[in-house]
Amino acid sequence: MDFPPPVDLLYDGCSLVGVNVALWVLSLILGKTWPVDFIWSCWPPVQSVLISVRHPDEGACTRQLAVFCLVFVWGWRLTHNFVYRGGIGHEDWRYTDMRQQFGRHFWWASLFTVFLGQTIFMFGPCLSLYAAILSNLPLRAVDAVAIATCSLAILLETVSDMQMDHFMQAKREKRCDKQVIDSGLWLWSRHPNYCGEVLWWWGLWLFGIGVAPAWVVAGPLLITFLFLGVSIKLIEDRQLKNKGDAFREYRKAVPSAIVLLPPPLNRQLGRWLYGPPGQKSVNRVQM
Repeated sequence: MDFPPPVDLLYDGCSLVGVNVALWVLSLILGKTWPVDFIWSCWPPVQSVLISVRHPDEGACTRQLAVFCLVFVWGWRLTHNFVYRGGIGHEDWRYTDMRQQFGRHFWWASLFTVFLGQTIFMFGPCLSLYAAILSNLPLRAVDAVAIATCSLAILLETVSDMQMDHFMQAKREKRCDKQVIDSGLWLWSRHPNYCGEVLWWWGLWLFGIGVAPAWVVAGPLLITFLFLGVSIKLIEDRQLKNKGDAFREYRKAVPSAIVLLPPPLNRQLGRWLYGPPGQKSVNRVQM
């Protein structure tokens, strides 16, 4: 069997486009774009089921079970986190900014910039699911590495999100007057949750090594580019605007944007890149 099966690519691609168009119509009715956020956490479990149903006699049972468990745990955690943080009914600030930018044209521009844009960034990384689910090879050492990587990614995202939630709760209850979280995993990386997300998609890709064609690596590469080249810049520009010197000092203490580094190494790297704490940043290297 070809990986990924061409007919499956067409079927799943059209299905994902159809779902996103339906959510776009719903967003026009609601006047908010928040329904699109469910795609990220819900589509991979749905696609896993679709692949398995179409090919019931393919794949190694143990690997399939491992992949299904990991994908559904990952999807459930992300969905729960979105709902728990009040995502339903609340439009992400990035989409609100786009709404202001496009003005009265946002209703149709959002179809391409928000909803169909999500299709590309979601469908590419999900290509790894075909080989992960349909491969008949016995379990290999690389599968154990893939399971460990995906499990670590889920744990990393969970812990970092919990630490952020506790920090925000402490601020609401006025038990903390800090503007920026600087404890736990957030001393190892400025975006440990993003580190976990990127790690998740690379872990999923590992299941298909030796089975999927080499170009399937474009999926996790696309995700890596999305976070390093787009998401982190947008968030940090907003942080610099809203929190100013507090965020600049945090960036000195934690210069690593996504890779986890021990706090002492981070501080030393920060001194080299930006100068000592309290001193005006020298910007020896553009981050």
